[in-house]
Amino acid sequence: MFDAHRHYGSSMSENALYATSSRYEWELLSSLTPPALGGIGALADNPLPEIEAFEQILKTFPDFQIAEVGLDRRFPEIEQQEAFLKDTLALAYELGRSVSLHCVKEDGRMLSLLRSLQPNLPVLLWHGYTGSWETAQEATKLGVILGYGSRLFGSKLAREGKRLVTLPYALETDFQMGDYSQILWTQIENFSKLSGCTHDELIRNNDEIRTILTHNTSTRRGTGRTPS
Repeated sequence: MFDAHRHYGSSMSENALYATSSRYEWELLSSLTPPALGGIGALADNPLPEIEAFEQILKTFPDFQIAEVGLDRRFPEIEQQEAFLKDTLALAYELGRSVSLHCVKEDGRMLSLLRSLQPNLPVLLWHGYTGSWETAQEATKLGVILGYGSRLFGSKLAREGKRLVTLPYALETDFQMGDYSQILWTQIENFSKLSGCTHDELIRNNDEIRTILTHNTSTRRGTGRTPS
């Protein structure tokens, strides 16, 4: 099954979107092999790169998506985070790349930013979504796909049960260490019990989301050289 968001481990060839959170990890993406997908990203726990660095690597590697960027109240200079995210979303829309959104305790600010950029929004996945049902509904009206990870099961959102699959969604492991296969299938099993969907239905849904996240409208092809 396609994993909509994971990180690096002993194997880097699973059917997954591999997210990076700083430019220091970008070079790892060159070692991925299909069906693995690469996603460049930057969070404010490290200095945010210049948007020109994002643009250069995305133009060099047309198969790369953006995963993950966003807003996080735990990190300083939220206004700078918002400005970087706004520039990233505009670039993603221009180049036809999907974006995995990282959001910690800034749901309202995130929705406001997305509304301000309509209708010029790229394909969006709200990574690790555990917010309110009302915010989920508002986000999906903006075309956002909700990413459900293991933290969902301990959140209030889990009370929505079968309603969770009435909105566009994808399952993700957010894997960083451990037995990846076991973590993935535990996620499928737990969400199957919560939502009432069969394993096959969940697998089919995520495969369809892969197609959406990887739709690339850019006409410019890169050189394929290793990112620096």
